[in-house]
Amino acid sequence: MKSLTVALTTFQESVRQPAFYALLVLGVVLLVFSYLMPTFTLIAGEAKFVRDIGLGTFTLCILLLGIFSSANLITTEIENKTAMTVMSKPLRRHEFVIGKYLGIIFSVTFLGALLTAVLATVIVAKVTGGDIVIRSESTYNGVWPEVSILFPGLILGLLEAFVLIAVSVALSIRLPMILNVVLSFALFIAASLCGPLVDFLRESKSHALPLAKVFYYILPNFQSNAETFSAIGLGRTVPMSLVSWTIVYSLIYIAAAISVAVFLFQDRELG
Repeated sequence: MKSLTVALTTFQESVRQPAFYALLVLGVVLLVFSYLMPTFTLIAGEAKFVRDIGLGTFTLCILLLGIFSSANLITTEIENKTAMTVMSKPLRRHEFVIGKYLGIIFSVTFLGALLTAVLATVIVAKVTGGDIVIRSESTYNGVWPEVSILFPGLILGLLEAFVLIAVSVALSIRLPMILNVVLSFALFIAASLCGPLVDFLRESKSHALPLAKVFYYILPNFQSNAETFSAIGLGRTVPMSLVSWTIVYSLIYIAAAISVAVFLFQDRELG
């Protein structure tokens, strides 16, 4: 219950940041751009363009908000000794860390919900406006398939952000904001490229393959998300079993990262 109180306070602080509104405006502009921008391609190519831009914009905005919020809010509270004031109340350290994480998750989910509403509106406008030829003869029956096909990608994008935020929260316990942001983005890039790198090293029979495998198993697996986004862009249905396994994997990784954050925060000097 105390963690929830911290979470609600953190949520309010996060949505009041200029970064929240800047990313919301950026997301809306990019989504509207995907509607207005002619692709000069076949109908299938135009549908793919809208879906690719939509999923890419959604993931980019929530990742940026999550990283900057986790790197800024917690570090700032420690540096300004606000955390010491909060901890002087009957609040345990693990409740503080979990509450901060949940608050950032709430703000990221809120931004994601707003962008999802805009993206769904863009898709509906494209379909009903006749810019995208739908599968059925009825415009009404064709709207839902075009919108629902995006949901697995939106869920995976949120989970990707949740995992990265958990790691960023752990880093924020010991590292300053700038270094945290740099490392978080480096982690995102490495987690996205580690899979293809392992495949390349395996084919080339490189001696660096064992080391690459270590990082492959330690870092979160974002490669499957990129492949899923590509499949959705092509209009393919993503099996819910993949989404379910990704949810389980993400929860395990988040639990591990938050456990590390709690451990690091136990002896963190707040004064």
